[in-house]
Amino acid sequence: MNAEKKKRNVGSKIAIVVIIAYLLLPLIMTLIYSLFQEWIDVMPTGFTLGAYAELFTDPLFWQSVGRTVIISIVPIVLCTVFVLLAMYVVVVYHPEWDKMIQILCTIPYAIQGVILPICVLSLYSSAPEPFGDRKFMLVATYMVVILPYVYQGIRNNLNGVGAPRLIEAAQMLGASKFYAFFRVVIPNIMGGVTISVMLAMAIVFGDFVIINTLAGGHFMTAQMYLYDVMKKSGQRTCAVIVILFLVTLIISACAFFLQSRGKDRKDR
Repeated sequence: MNAEKKKRNVGSKIAIVVIIAYLLLPLIMTLIYSLFQEWIDVMPTGFTLGAYAELFTDPLFWQSVGRTVIISIVPIVLCTVFVLLAMYVVVVYHPEWDKMIQILCTIPYAIQGVILPICVLSLYSSAPEPFGDRKFMLVATYMVVILPYVYQGIRNNLNGVGAPRLIEAAQMLGASKFYAFFRVVIPNIMGGVTISVMLAMAIVFGDFVIINTLAGGHFMTAQMYLYDVMKKSGQRTCAVIVILFLVTLIISACAFFLQSRGKDRKDR
């Protein structure tokens, strides 16, 4: 029995290693290509860190990365706050609104791509400030794009923990509904909220259509910088991709670190 169990454990570990290697292979190949001048044979030749040196000394690149981080974090934070407030109203006061909210929040699935930014641009390009500002339009559009993912993640986790029962139990101990929702229910679903936020971050960070249509040359982001570099150097393009991957990895690690730190404080 123990031998059989060990074989299963070994098989599962091998499967996990193979899957991880398969998923990391494109990134590894991109990293290798960014470190060599030529790859026209079986093995690359001409090891160099020139592409990374150029990027690290290019202020335009770091400005574009900073803009991308800001333009990713702001709509995600705002969208998450609005969805949590909406779900508070639905869970506590109007459970019958749940179906209607679900339908409204899944509509953006059908209008993504080039349709949404063109509609926003045609409607608000001549509108008064701040609605006519390209950055404002970009933030609002991204909030619409990520809405289904943030909403569905939060809703599933609220249903999973039994939010109404938790609120009732907290009320029996003297807590208000607002306190019970945001101090009892929300900490219990922070894992799911973090996953939803990371998914939304990946969507915004990987977008090119919306940023190109709405901002273009008005607001240079990492995606626009990458598009510009693609026309000049394949090696620098790969270096940009690797650095952007590391930036998203650092942001994800910080988010999960803050989540685990909050959980540790709660356990204490």
